[in-house]
Amino acid sequence: MTLDYSQQHLIKMANQIAGNMPSRDNVPEQIVQHMAQFWTPPMRADLKQLAEQLPDSLNGEVLAALALEG
Repeated sequence: MTLDYSQQHLIKMANQIAGNMPSRDNVPEQIVQHMAQFWTPPMRADLKQLAEQLPDSLNGEVLAALALEG
């Protein structure tokens, strides 16, 4: 699967969010909170679709956060 710039950027941003959480406690919950506050619903939906298609491209904490969102 070839990713366009937007898809690559979403993956990069999500992984950076996971890596830059100031507290390492409950990182998936922090990611959910961050994305709810700063990401649009279409961005979150696109990331969920990418996670289904390319789970190895995302940090495990991002995958856990997406699972929490439902």
